[in-house]
Amino acid sequence: MDKFVIRLSATPSTSSTTACTSSAVDSPPPSPAEQPPVKKAKPSVKVTPPQRETSVDWRSRLILSDDDEVGFLNSQEEFENLFSEGNGCFPHPLLIMQFLKLIYTNNLTCRSTHPSSSAILPTPSRHTQSPLFTVRMSIFNHLQEKYPLIEFTLETVESTAEYKDLMELWNKHFKQFEKSDPWKAASPPGVTFLHDNQQVGVKYVGGRLYYKVKKEGEKFGWKTSVGSKCRVENCPDKNYLDGYCYRHSTVKREILMIRDVANLDKVNMAFVRPELRKERFTDLGLNLCLRGAHYDGRAFGQYLDKFPNAWFVIEKRWENLTMESTTKFQTLEILMSLMVSFHNSVATKPAEQIKLINCDMCTKSGNLDDVNKILALNNIGFEIRDANNSLNFSNSPHLPTNFNRKLPYVYVGDNKEGGYRFGENHSETCRSVVKGSHTHQRAKSTTMAEVDPENRHNVFQVDPTTFTAEENLKKTLEVETLGHKGVLVANMLGMKTVGGHDVYNLAEKFTHFDHGWDEDIFKDFIVMMTGKDIVVKKDKLKTVPTEVDFMVPIFKTVGAGKKKRQVLDTDKMKKEGVQKKVYEKLVINWI
Repeated sequence: MDKFVIRLSATPSTSSTTACTSSAVDSPPPSPAEQPPVKKAKPSVKVTPPQRETSVDWRSRLILSDDDEVGFLNSQEEFENLFSEGNGCFPHPLLIMQFLKLIYTNNLTCRSTHPSSSAILPTPSRHTQSPLFTVRMSIFNHLQEKYPLIEFTLETVESTAEYKDLMELWNKHFKQFEKSDPWKAASPPGVTFLHDNQQVGVKYVGGRLYYKVKKEGEKFGWKTSVGSKCRVENCPDKNYLDGYCYRHSTVKREILMIRDVANLDKVNMAFVRPELRKERFTDLGLNLCLRGAHYDGRAFGQYLDKFPNAWFVIEKRWENLTMESTTKFQTLEILMSLMVSFHNSVATKPAEQIKLINCDMCTKSGNLDDVNKILALNNIGFEIRDANNSLNFSNSPHLPTNFNRKLPYVYVGDNKEGGYRFGENHSETCRSVVKGSHTHQRAKSTTMAEVDPENRHNVFQVDPTTFTAEENLKKTLEVETLGHKGVLVANMLGMKTVGGHDVYNLAEKFTHFDHGWDEDIFKDFIVMMTGKDIVVKKDKLKTVPTEVDFMVPIFKTVGAGKKKRQVLDTDKMKKEGVQKKVYEKLVINWI
């Protein structure tokens, strides 16, 4: 076995656990092309590592001491591959367990000193895992140490008799000391829970696992700041509503199509998917929600900064279970981004123009068949025509003869299996004019790891003498979005590459632009991918006069100092009462 920089001890470690880090909850996972190939696991203990954050470029080493340099593994499979190099010997399973615990309890991974292991592997993200993750990993480690001859997996450990016996023991311990010593009751014997260097108390009551971080200097109790695990066995997520997490909740989550009826200079609209709750949203509840912390700093926060008097009304709502609502919401985002682009390209009056407030459009779970059906119902669609082999990515007609890498440009990656990913590159000095969230911009800087460098082609750049620097960048970003939409449309129509592979999207989100639809470039990208011409059928969306209840926003100041802010004064607004307003409502046909 290769020599590792960190030397492992066969002596079982304590079960004290420090917090791990992983990618942010909201960050999307890598696309299927980025996942390592699946192999049969060799070790008896299988632990799924936290997803790394691919948007961070980690190329430095973490030095623990003069002699301990720690490298990083992508997966358990790479860990196994490192062990299988050299003389082919595999270590004792107990040694493997200790090594895995070192990795997951200290948020570290390792690399071999074998000369062939020269690749620099990425680290986990800087984001701290939740206290629940710490508690679950500590329980897993405790059971593995207590029963070393039993194979446990983190994904199924709660189904084992050993886990259930342990929880029953903890339940008796909690009841014994609950009244006399709350902290002792929350500290089961044999296990210490540490999260971010803070102790965590736990209890198992009524078939549910509860936890609470103990704050220094505060008396411990269970009345506030208590978290609990989803009541579904082996679910790793925290309770959100009625003992269930988002995924397992039986309460349906709303998706709302909304319109700002206070600013009618154009059609200002959006799709939102507010937090899960039992009660249906009203217009007042929606406007309070949109002005809350969850939307601050996002596209809605920016819109409300510009239009503080905005008042949104709910035009349509969908209600689905959480997992289904994710698919529905992404389907609606893809659909409306296409419809807005087409509508604005043919609408002539300023008041007819649509402003879609949504910015970063996620696509991974969207249902493209539904997108195609709804487009057709609204007299919009695409038709595949004759073969056209006149264009290819390696010789794009949309590049100037004096191409300059220091100026913004669009490129495309082709994995030669039907997968395409468009991207945009520009200098750091241009970043201030980029539309899109900060996380989206970081994610777009990630290299196309699944695409061979030889299959990455520059496909667009504007003439710098024609536009200002900001106009140049804006046009480049709009063309990048055209590329993303081209891949989605080709996928939606079941088109194949020139090589005969089904076209699919390697990207998982794109930035929406209300304008910038360039049909010639869009159709050329389709030809470059598929060798087929395409006809775009587009039409302006109709409107109908509609009367709606309307409330005039009235604000009051709350807080002081840095926490001082303006909020809606609902009491005064209710005294003013509801007014009636007529506006032009979009007519959209739905399936």
